[in-house]
Amino acid sequence: MSTLRMEQVTEKERKRIAADLHDDLGAKLLTIVHTSESERISNLAREALEEMRLSVKGLTGRPVQLTDALADWRAEAVSRLGQASIEADWRNPSEDLTQTLSARSFVQTTRILRESVSNIIKHSRASQCKVRVTVNATDFGLLVQDNGKGISTEVDGKLDRGHGMSSMKHRAKTMQGQCLVESAPGYGTVIRLTIPF
Repeated sequence: MSTLRMEQVTEKERKRIAADLHDDLGAKLLTIVHTSESERISNLAREALEEMRLSVKGLTGRPVQLTDALADWRAEAVSRLGQASIEADWRNPSEDLTQTLSARSFVQTTRILRESVSNIIKHSRASQCKVRVTVNATDFGLLVQDNGKGISTEVDGKLDRGHGMSSMKHRAKTMQGQCLVESAPGYGTVIRLTIPF
């Protein structure tokens, strides 16, 4: 009985925090987006607002339909890559998808995909990025591949020296999934993410 009560109290507090973030912080960030005379500050506020909305979605705990998640991810990735003049080629399975993701899996996968796209934009010098989505009965996979300069392993032979890649791997592991990175100078980079439903 006490465990059930603790879960109820925790859930209530989580919803309160989500509402406070959305109503208070969200309103302030939105004001900055619309009133700042600096495009840089406005863009930073917009990015912070997106991160806050993602955190709120994770706190509410509602499952997300995989089709909705894929549509959101695709729209954001294609838009960001396009703004950086990188051609995006995104392909989903053609069949109807009925699976759902936990709120936590949606949030963590969103952050992994954002980090992947950010790395391509900032570091790869790529002109193309392809994303392939695979779905089976137990899990789904995202493959993100660019045609950029690749990652040098000269210093210590490791690909995940940066905080971003180790963070992606850690996020996947917290969902009992895995994130593999393959790269070589001149051959681009491939990120393979597999997450169980």
